[in-house]
Amino acid sequence: MNRLLSAVLGVVIAFLAWRFIDWALLQAVWQPDSKACRAVQGACWGFIAEKHRFILFGTYPYEQHWRPALASILLVLLWALSAWRMFWRWWLVLLWLAGLSVIGILMWGGVIGLPYVENERWGGLILTLLLSTFGIALAFPLSILLALGRRSDMPVIQALCVGFIELVRGVPLISILFMASVMLPLFLPAGVSIDKLLRAQIALILFAAAYLAEVVRG
Repeated sequence: MNRLLSAVLGVVIAFLAWRFIDWALLQAVWQPDSKACRAVQGACWGFIAEKHRFILFGTYPYEQHWRPALASILLVLLWALSAWRMFWRWWLVLLWLAGLSVIGILMWGGVIGLPYVENERWGGLILTLLLSTFGIALAFPLSILLALGRRSDMPVIQALCVGFIELVRGVPLISILFMASVMLPLFLPAGVSIDKLLRAQIALILFAAAYLAEVVRG
């Protein structure tokens, strides 16, 4: 029976792999031609080639795309160094602070001859990297408090922590981001506004903290 199941599974995997190769490579359109894309059943990679700058940089000024590109490379290098235990030294914290300062200068500008770019125009890869970096870093201490609160002997504290963790974990991230970006401003008093990027960052921190709390709790 095990051999039969393995054989069937192998055939299914081979079939799906062939269909994927056929869709992704053999019948794909590599040029940005909308008519050709509609005429075939394969992937339309020409769209990626045509829109790659928007995917990577969002609405950041076109002539300044080198700035988020350089910031992305710098942030990835910081991640790579942090992933190696041999670099876990006190100077790594200073390196992160210096690196984030440089990234902030690159992204905002307004100094050393760089044009100022408001964060409403940030987007693409660098925004994802920044939100993920700050989200995980700031969620970790909050997750420790939530984990301790969940194991607390005080019923009120335990109930609040359990309720928060289970509520957040039971809601998709896209729903939390939608609430933070679209719904929250509707409940704010007139004339009061919170930066959209900050709202998204707080939502990610709370979401990550709920999951990390369960990891910390074990």
